[in-house]
Amino acid sequence: MTVSQEDFQATGAVTIDALINDLPQFVPSINQTSNNPSNGGQANINLRGLGTQRTLVLMNGRRVVPSNSSGAVDINILPTPLIRNVEVISGGASAAYGSDALAGVANFIIDNRFEGVQFDAQYGVTDRKDGATESYSVTMGGDIADGRGNAVLSLGHSTREFIYNRDREFSRISGPSGTSPLGSTVFDSTNLPNQAFINGYFGSPTVCPTPSNAAAPCISNTGSFGFNNSGSIFSYTQTRNFESPGGIDYDGFANPGVGNYVYNTGALNYLQLPLDRWNAYAAVDYELTPAAEIYGNLLFTQYEAAQELAATPAASTTGFRVPSTNPFITPTLRSFLNARALPNNSFRLDKRFTEVGGRRSTEDYTVYQGTTGVRGDLVGLRDWTYDIYAQLGRMERVTVQTGNISRSSVQTLLDAADGGRSICAGGFNPFGESNLSPACIAYISRTSQNVTEQYQRVVEASLQGSLMDLPAGDLRFAAGVGYREDSFEFRPDASLSRINPTVTRADGGTTGGSEIAGFNPSQPLKGETNTVEYFAEFLVPLVSNLPMVQQLDLTLGYRYGDYNTVGGVSAYRADLDWEINDFLRARGGYAQSVRAPSIGELFAPLNTSFPSIGAPSLTGVSGDPCDVRSSYRNGPNAAQVRALCLAQGISPAAINSFQYSNNQVPGFTGGNPDLFEETSESYTAGLVVRSPFSTPWLSGLSASADYYDITIEDVIGSIGAAAQLQGCFNSAGQNPTYDPNNGFCTLFQRDPLSGSVINARELNANLATLKTSGVDLQLDWNFVMEDIGLPAWGDLSLNVIVGWLENFSRQDVAGAPITERTGTIDSVFGNTFPEWKSLTSVNWRNAGFGLGARWRRIGEMTQFGTANEIPEKDYFDLNASWELTDSVSLRATVNNLTDEDPAVYSPGVQANTDPSTYDTLGRRYSIGLTAKF
Repeated sequence: MTVSQEDFQATGAVTIDALINDLPQFVPSINQTSNNPSNGGQANINLRGLGTQRTLVLMNGRRVVPSNSSGAVDINILPTPLIRNVEVISGGASAAYGSDALAGVANFIIDNRFEGVQFDAQYGVTDRKDGATESYSVTMGGDIADGRGNAVLSLGHSTREFIYNRDREFSRISGPSGTSPLGSTVFDSTNLPNQAFINGYFGSPTVCPTPSNAAAPCISNTGSFGFNNSGSIFSYTQTRNFESPGGIDYDGFANPGVGNYVYNTGALNYLQLPLDRWNAYAAVDYELTPAAEIYGNLLFTQYEAAQELAATPAASTTGFRVPSTNPFITPTLRSFLNARALPNNSFRLDKRFTEVGGRRSTEDYTVYQGTTGVRGDLVGLRDWTYDIYAQLGRMERVTVQTGNISRSSVQTLLDAADGGRSICAGGFNPFGESNLSPACIAYISRTSQNVTEQYQRVVEASLQGSLMDLPAGDLRFAAGVGYREDSFEFRPDASLSRINPTVTRADGGTTGGSEIAGFNPSQPLKGETNTVEYFAEFLVPLVSNLPMVQQLDLTLGYRYGDYNTVGGVSAYRADLDWEINDFLRARGGYAQSVRAPSIGELFAPLNTSFPSIGAPSLTGVSGDPCDVRSSYRNGPNAAQVRALCLAQGISPAAINSFQYSNNQVPGFTGGNPDLFEETSESYTAGLVVRSPFSTPWLSGLSASADYYDITIEDVIGSIGAAAQLQGCFNSAGQNPTYDPNNGFCTLFQRDPLSGSVINARELNANLATLKTSGVDLQLDWNFVMEDIGLPAWGDLSLNVIVGWLENFSRQDVAGAPITERTGTIDSVFGNTFPEWKSLTSVNWRNAGFGLGARWRRIGEMTQFGTANEIPEKDYFDLNASWELTDSVSLRATVNNLTDEDPAVYSPGVQANTDPSTYDTLGRRYSIGLTAKF
């Protein structure tokens, strides 16, 4: 499948991933609307939903320097003005292109033979007058040395403004969190306040145990308790006694007597990430002799992107311990502490530090890639040619993070006898909004800077030509040898990599752990992989000029790679191309492909993470299964679930009222040096039809249908925290005996004090199987209106691309059940698998005028693990062009003409939806000008 520069301009976007992600062959992953999680503003593409690391990105058939430790490529760095078209090859292509091409290849063809001078400018804005985009470029090129060579230079600058979630109605209330600026506590399950005291403080009708006729659940001593600004205490259960300071962040989810209290963080997050990008690209070639043409190109990109999150939360394992002697303890809180069996012990503090400001991460990228080589004819050897080139790419990413909190500094203020007043003006009152002084903000806040460097070096030599004449045509052969080296180094700020020793306090509480709360602490990473590869291909003409066989060709390919990490690996393919007649062609083949583990998958150290598990639901499988509000605790196996929760360490005193209010749990990610390669098998079969009719109505009609089937074994990945909980508690038959020693259950632990999930280990391993299959359909139809009896008003063309997903399934570990994901969506980026997805374009052109319409359709889906139906979404776009003169043209677009909102569901990926799949910005406009001389 091929898309062109004109298709990209019809989107009105400034980054080409906007077009790529509209195509049915791609599953949108983290992109320009992906704030949390974010990949630093990068645009990585995900073919077939098999992962960005399994989609090989090429520029003019050659690799592009990766942008992260997984080996994925950021297509933001490509020279957009010179992209002539994008060729998408589906199915395993490792035999032709090497490791990483398990899902296929996206080859961006750059126009190295551009002639003339062209200036292009474009401006866009949404219907709500925000999120403005601008792009400017100048491109020049032409022949040099009397036509013996050619040179081209392109310079471009593009910007994109940020939009907050609060600027859209569907997303302004999102991102529920149990950690608020008011502060809260969950008392240790071994030192709970007396339940009778809790009943007396909050009173009827929420006393425990709950009467059989009670309308509201009781307030248990195991729940979360927050601190009002007045000094009183409120219960998260039914938002009882909550005194709101006002504002959408406090009041977004606050419905007293209806739902449990959570803080609204979503309003403070980006819905669209900002971007400021500079691109430069230069290419030159020069023919020395017919046997030798030298060539080279240089790509340079510098851009800045950012993400912004709500202010730093510190909770559970990143929270604090408050001594019972803290001078800011209010009389009401003192009465709660005195109701404990050990009133002088410390207690847990969860807190969000809004006074320090939101967490902002600014990413500054500098990327260059240079290629130089020589190619030409092997004189005297039939039509043989050769190509030898060397390529060096480098990516540097400087990340500056603000809004971080020093946990040791906060703990010092809490432990101080005077509440920290002698350390910074006013000290730190954690109970209610803290109103920290500038001195205290400076004392606890931290700005960090991380640096990432990545290099890729490639040297390759190849030759190709015809070996002999066969009855059906020339037997052609190509072969080559190449060396590739990738190196990666991540240098975190010293504060982010520092771990404070864990200290057991006199009262039994502990302090220590990661020094920084805010952005996740990180450890240094440095690694290198290299490989020497040998490859060969044969094009064998089998039969020609027979009835029903105009031409039948067989292509065979083989590649052997010797990696310094996994040793020798092989990939091979066999493809048939059967030209039946002038209008009918069949094609298909088989390929075995490989992917060696990346540097990050191999060598990443243990790093702190906070994976999402969603909120507990009576109908779904999200949240902590031990939460009394979950479907697990209220389903047919509730007794077995309860017993497993007790076996994992939840206190008997807490088990009947246990709740977990956060949507995230603390965990770890990390690499595995013992990984081995992934392997895949892919089958493809297709049919291409060109109209056999000469009538004007049908002569411009063509269609294709292609079936694909891809199975990947020994998939490298990790079992996410949500999947760990679902597997442990037998959501799909993974643990039918509810054994606490089941493999899924051993991947996480529970805090012995609170019972909350901690230490979810999302470590890389060779897991089991990933499988997908489906059909791609494409229809093209064009005609001249006058030729079919209509007025002479120009040409009409229709393009329809449809993707039908037959199957997408995965098996997390060997022996585990196969999980079917076809037609589902969930709360993780890249996990959206509609059965049907299509992109339709209609274009009319007459002389210098053109009008076009696009129809983007995303089929209906079911929210994974629930019965919730997500309806289909249809987005309509318009575009127009006008050639003012032979040299100057205007264009304009209206995207999302009907101002359609995205599909909203909970828990969504972020902003109550999947912002990479659905259109979150609403109606928007762009206008552009191109002048070419």
